[in-house]
Amino acid sequence: MTRLEVALAELKKRRISVGVVLKPQNIYYLTGFYPSAFAVLLLQENPTLLVSPMDKKLSEGAGVEVEVVKNFRRRLRKIKGKRVGVEKGYASYEFYERYLKSKQVVNLGFIEEMRRVKNRGELKKIKTAARIAERVMGEVAAQLGDARSEKELAAYAEYLLRREAGSAFDVIVASGKNSAIPHHTPKAVKLDTSSVIVDLGSRFEHYASDITRTFSLYEDKAFSELYEAVLEAQNAAIRRCVAGNTARDVDHAAREVLREYRLEKYFLHSTGHGLGLEVHEAPRLSSQNREVLREGMVVTVEPGVYREIGIRVEDMVLIGKKPKLITSFRK
Repeated sequence: MTRLEVALAELKKRRISVGVVLKPQNIYYLTGFYPSAFAVLLLQENPTLLVSPMDKKLSEGAGVEVEVVKNFRRRLRKIKGKRVGVEKGYASYEFYERYLKSKQVVNLGFIEEMRRVKNRGELKKIKTAARIAERVMGEVAAQLGDARSEKELAAYAEYLLRREAGSAFDVIVASGKNSAIPHHTPKAVKLDTSSVIVDLGSRFEHYASDITRTFSLYEDKAFSELYEAVLEAQNAAIRRCVAGNTARDVDHAAREVLREYRLEKYFLHSTGHGLGLEVHEAPRLSSQNREVLREGMVVTVEPGVYREIGIRVEDMVLIGKKPKLITSFRK
């Protein structure tokens, strides 16, 4: 069965009259068309893709009937059926108020569920995105001694990513005391090469990669001890990235190591997240998530410690009978 056929079968099973798909990633996953403007996929007996005139040419290869719409408000008010499915985590309250207030609205969460496990074609794109990110990380590492500021180094990384494919998210370059801020925005401040976190990712044919490395151009015992603790925690977590384990098993493995070093309280985020059409998608590798990992899932494993300085190491892992590293840039 095609993805679209699977989705239609789910609609029938859940007694949903029509599914209203708004999320661009979900539209692409089901049709092969990635909208550049507002678009709606109506999942029904005869699936219809509603696109704006701007996407008329781009949508010609979509595997469903395409309808070019000039007035979405008028068109969407014609949605029939009492029980309507929407992506509740994506559709706005305004959309609900405007078009669906008189309907019984249920969640189309099964599309996200379908996306959790990657097929061979998806894995090939993800691995290509990873290779690009690793090449860029190598070029960025080579410039650490010459970069004048965090912002300059981040801009250089962005340029390299976009030259080869695309940037999956805003590059993070955090140095010195700024490295203790997990999601630091690069500033026009002098690069402190005693500790530099570089977090970057490429996007290749809509699929993302994500890798983080922490560098130091100095020999420092305190840095080395923290770095080795984080690396040990990451290795322990990666070993748990096996089909049949739960997401919380992976998170627990990383925290257990950091607890032994009395560093757990400085670990400020979850151990990792799923990766695919979005940089952050299910499953989340957190202490609260009991979801069972399945063969074909792709996750990141990224423990970190944030004290006077921060250290984070992140790699992409393919879940299977054994964990398989997708990224292998030197640590």
